Parts: sequence; structure tokens; C-alpha cells
Amino acid sequence: MPAALPPPHPSPGGMPGLEAAAAAVIAAQRALAQARRDLSAAVHDARGAGEPVRTIAERTGLDAMTIRNILAVPPAAPPGRGS
Repeated sequence: MPAALPPPHPSPGGMPGLEAAAAAVIAAQRALAQARRDLSAAVHDARGAGEPVRTIAERTGLDAMTIRNILAVPPAAPPGRGS
């Protein structure tokens, strides 16, 4: 789990600073990318264990086409492995 960011530093007008907002967006993008990798790995594991696409879709709340699209792309190699 990513480390929590410090609270945004207020700008002179009392609004969160530009830097803090940008840092929050970058952290959210990284968390989303990791969540997508985790979902892909879990979908591939479930399918590899013989679970039908329809069941995986029901369990995840995604549609079957999305599950098939995830399965069409090999999961990312863990950091430090692969090419």
C-alpha cells in the first residue's frame, strides 16, 4: 500500500497548493496502475484455475468483454524480472 501523503500545504488564498495537488494526482495514478496490475494477475489466476469468464465477471462486477480483454494481455512481470 502506498505511503500516505502529507496534508497539502495551503497557498496564500487558503487553497491546497499546486505542488500538493500534483503530487496527489501522481500518487493516485501510481496506485491505479498497481491496482490494474493486481486485477490482471488475479483474473489470470482465476482463469488459470478453471474459473469461467462469466463467473469472474460476476465476482468482479465487470462485464465478460472486459474480462476477455484483460485475459488477452499477459500479466506484467514482477519488477526485476522479465525483459
